[in-house]
Amino acid sequence: MLQPATSDELLATSYERKCRTCKNPIEARARLNKWYCKASCRAFVWSRANREFSSTITVADFENIREQIKQFEVRMKQRVMGYALIKAHPIYEVVTKIGKSTFPPKGRKTKRSPDETGKICFSSTPYFSFAPCFEGPRVPVVGHFQVKVWFEGEAEPFLTGLHVEVRKAFPAVQFDDEKTGQRYTLKGEVIPPKAPKPPKPPTERKKRKPATALRPQPDREASTERVAEVVPAAAAQRAPDAELVAQVKKLGEEQVRLTNERTDLLATISRERALRQESEQKLLRATSMPKPPAKDDSSSVLQAALGDKVTKLEKSLSELRGRVTELEKGNASLTKERDDLTTERDALKALVVEQKLGHATLARQLNTLEDRATIAARERTELTAKLAAVEHQRDELAAKPAPQAAPAPTAAPTAPAATADAASADEGAVSTPPTGPTGIVIPRLAFGGNLPPASSPKTGPPGLGILGQNHRPPIRGSANRNHKRR
Repeated sequence: MLQPATSDELLATSYERKCRTCKNPIEARARLNKWYCKASCRAFVWSRANREFSSTITVADFENIREQIKQFEVRMKQRVMGYALIKAHPIYEVVTKIGKSTFPPKGRKTKRSPDETGKICFSSTPYFSFAPCFEGPRVPVVGHFQVKVWFEGEAEPFLTGLHVEVRKAFPAVQFDDEKTGQRYTLKGEVIPPKAPKPPKPPTERKKRKPATALRPQPDREASTERVAEVVPAAAAQRAPDAELVAQVKKLGEEQVRLTNERTDLLATISRERALRQESEQKLLRATSMPKPPAKDDSSSVLQAALGDKVTKLEKSLSELRGRVTELEKGNASLTKERDDLTTERDALKALVVEQKLGHATLARQLNTLEDRATIAARERTELTAKLAAVEHQRDELAAKPAPQAAPAPTAAPTAPAATADAASADEGAVSTPPTGPTGIVIPRLAFGGNLPPASSPKTGPPGLGILGQNHRPPIRGSANRNHKRR
């Protein structure tokens, strides 16, 4: 009996999905929106889409560093031949061990970024080239670095107070410890030094392939100078392994000695060149200065005077350099203070805008209150006018005499009713409120005779308007049953 096909079999038979990176087939039971067969393929695509490769970094990305060093060169009036950058490791524990690192490191051959011509090279110079061709720095992190420069004709570097911003980094560069020579990664891990390679064992020379293996050659006589098929190592008169190692070691020591001598010679040549340039400048200044009219002028006195002046000039120049460094540090602190003041000013501006909005709101509320006060004053005036009319009406009613009814013989049984009417009239007069809702005192009306009650829940006050209302209005509808007076 045939069994129904499963969903995996249906997917496998319908179409076959392939990885977008390695083109390997993806499992049929995997989710339908899966594009890569494994995590490494997905990571490869993500790194190509999001990483910035060092091959795309050019010298144009460091144009701001070039401009700042150029401005410093103009201020110092000396030509800068090279520069180095100084920065501490981002991890504090590593900083306490190695201190600040210099890029490029001193005494080690490192890879350099392409210059203006696009050439990439390796060099052991302790600085990046600035003139005649500008060479971009290779540093492991972005951020602000302190600058150290080499002036033309000077062998020692000059530490400046200039700080530049590096916007492109090479993660493959490590932080160096100048004391021990160890290297540290960005994570603070120590990179162990590479072990020296062991010497290769001596090999035996083999017979060269005959020319007939390449192409047919004409017949010729065999040469007696040909090498045998296999020449043993002893016959080749090679040195044993121990002697070979000693010779290699000796050659290495000799190479190190020659390298040190070459470095010393280069340093001596640089010093001699600097002294020669300084002597030429002194001689040029001496020949350009007018001679004093003294009769006992001599070359020794002139040289002594020139030496004193040169010493003073060098001392003043060093003081000026120190002052320039201090001024640059002060300028950096002032720039920071300016930024802080700008931030405070923006905050104060925002606070002033909020206060202005609050004042506008208060002004609108004040205008509303003034309008309500004006309306209340107008209503008070109208009520005062009505009060005068009511008082006049009261006076007229008080001046008018009450009518006297003639006694009737049959009025005896109705006396209790009249007494009740009079009591209700007095009761209404007593229930008249002494004051109105506005606080104005209203004298009680002295009505005589059988008058209707002053107020009742049904009829309200007798013609006094709102002045006589000191009770709530009657409740209409079905809710009146629960509020009836008992």
